[in-house]
Amino acid sequence: MITRKMFFSLFVIISSVISGINSLSLVNNVSVSSDVFSQVFVEEIRNNPNKVYTSGPDFGQHNSEKCLSSLRKIVKESSSLQVARLFDAWGSIPAGVLTGNMYDLGNYDQCVKSSISFTASAADVISYQYCFVKLPLEDPTLAINIAICIPNTCSPDLITSIFKESTKATLGPAFSNISIELCSDGKVGPLTATNIAGISVFVVLTVLVLLSSAYDIYVSYNQEKPNPVLIAFSMLTNGKRLFAINTKRSPNNIDCLTGIRVIATLWIIMHHTFIHASTAAVINSFDIRAWTVSLEYMPIYNGSMTVDSFFFMGGLLVAWIGFKELDKTNGKINFIMNIVHRYIRLTPILAAGLILAYSVNSIIYTGPLKETFVEMRKCNSHNWWPILLYVQNYVRDPNLIYDACYAEAWYLAIDFQLYALSPLILLAMWKWGKKFVPVLVALGLASIGWVMGIYISEQYTGLALGANPHEWETIYTQTHTRFAPWLIGFGFGYFMHKNRQSQFNISKIVQIVCWFTSFFTLVAIIMGPYFSIHANGKGTVFEATMYEGLKRVSWALAHAWITFACFYGFGGIVDVFLSHPLWQPLGRLSYAMYMMHMPILRMHYGLARTEIYFSTYTEFLAFWGVLGITILYSIYVTLLFESPILALEKVIFSRDKPVKKDNAVQGQAQPPPVFNIVIDSEENNSKVQNKEI
Repeated sequence: MITRKMFFSLFVIISSVISGINSLSLVNNVSVSSDVFSQVFVEEIRNNPNKVYTSGPDFGQHNSEKCLSSLRKIVKESSSLQVARLFDAWGSIPAGVLTGNMYDLGNYDQCVKSSISFTASAADVISYQYCFVKLPLEDPTLAINIAICIPNTCSPDLITSIFKESTKATLGPAFSNISIELCSDGKVGPLTATNIAGISVFVVLTVLVLLSSAYDIYVSYNQEKPNPVLIAFSMLTNGKRLFAINTKRSPNNIDCLTGIRVIATLWIIMHHTFIHASTAAVINSFDIRAWTVSLEYMPIYNGSMTVDSFFFMGGLLVAWIGFKELDKTNGKINFIMNIVHRYIRLTPILAAGLILAYSVNSIIYTGPLKETFVEMRKCNSHNWWPILLYVQNYVRDPNLIYDACYAEAWYLAIDFQLYALSPLILLAMWKWGKKFVPVLVALGLASIGWVMGIYISEQYTGLALGANPHEWETIYTQTHTRFAPWLIGFGFGYFMHKNRQSQFNISKIVQIVCWFTSFFTLVAIIMGPYFSIHANGKGTVFEATMYEGLKRVSWALAHAWITFACFYGFGGIVDVFLSHPLWQPLGRLSYAMYMMHMPILRMHYGLARTEIYFSTYTEFLAFWGVLGITILYSIYVTLLFESPILALEKVIFSRDKPVKKDNAVQGQAQPPPVFNIVIDSEENNSKVQNKEI
């Protein structure tokens, strides 16, 4: 909250502006700005021509003198029009501070594109840099950010010292903690080795796609058989596979999962769009605070629950496909090649995202808030390699925020680790069948208990991500705390595998009860925090513990019923909707969309030149724009990275005899046996063979 003392200080400033600060003038030695904030800065320089200011040990006395010399020339020697152009780019005390407007972005482009020269020599040209003056308020979560335009010879420390001196007498002690941050000269600068390497990858792959497509056209025109290696990069062949729609339903496919996957992807993109807007330069940020406890906020914010939909589907498909393969190979599991294949399956899109965010985005756009949203600046030699090895949720530098480098990749780490562990669980379940179910239950309960134990020991009361300290790194991104939904999916996949051809007779009343229970569970998880927050301002430890401990399991169980009902003929209109063939292209793009939307979101808000007004309507407009660009870019990187790599993998690791694949894993190569473990289980084999289609 803004205290009475802070409000009075702001009132004095605003009143001073209203009461007669002179407007821009074309006469020398007259005020150059209509804002008292820049006015006091100018007066400090003008009235103290020989004053020495502290500039910090890293900047150097020589550069401090150059900065002060430039400032004094600007104030005293330049023409008023040049001075006006400089200070006209400054921001001012934001209008509407009491409604949460904490930014005035000034005019970024006018600042960074302007310069002043006092002589005919090019060496005397003074270029500008754009910075923010940060004025912390007594509420630690609030700070006023005002854009300023200063010579690029000036260090933030030196300008901070000048501001502290200039505001000491005029504006009082309320601004004693003032600081200068996020300076930018708007220049891309020389390309680094990383930039060149990233751009080169895109250029080389684009050329390969064009050449491969040309070859594909040639052989098609001449009705020749194409070389599979030479058409691996063809956008024609890969595009047909990407956008193909299969209208025939097969008992080998769980068609409703495609619709669930797409809806979950769209939901998470919408969730992130709204969340990113709340950290942008918003003129009504206090309205966001009120909105975050409103009923309409709950479905938007709890879109993060859709990640557990992916964990559930991951466990389900591992069992659905894995047990079928075990039946065919008599208990042989290809440990090494399964992991290699999974790595090849995930890494091309991850690499494309890293290159886009870290190498390309950093040079193709600039803006006043670029440094706020370009998280990739934190990628370095300490934390990039765990991402490519899918261990960043456990291997991290304690001095760094481990997820700051491509934060959204945390999900891939958990997915890859669970996939790497799945052969052990598959083998045990295939050998011992139902006898192994208690072990799955025990593992699930241990995961739930771990989460509950943290909530109880830490006395957490928050019912939303971010409401509790260290929740992100101790619960949200840890494999052992997100294990339960995957295990439910795995167990349900085993059940469906055992009953591929079974028919169930379920009464209408039972169906209605199951549908109501499933729907109510999903709604309760999404909307539940609203009632607790409004009852006492925040949840109790008991409420938070039970909600966090059970919500993900309940979410997965609700999905299990939906999947069961759709697959076995009880889905009705829900099955028609989720299994519709039109979902298929977006289903194939869903992974790329998840990985690409965050860099695009950062670009969207980082490019902003003015403050935005936050509302549900404006953010839905932003969501559809971001979604459209995300889909287009996902198609591009899929055809550039993923499809060619998978096509080449299929050629390299193809078996002598073709193997029919489920559509659920269409496009994935079947690697040859390299390191097999054989489990003799005649009882299992006989039972499964009776179920085989």
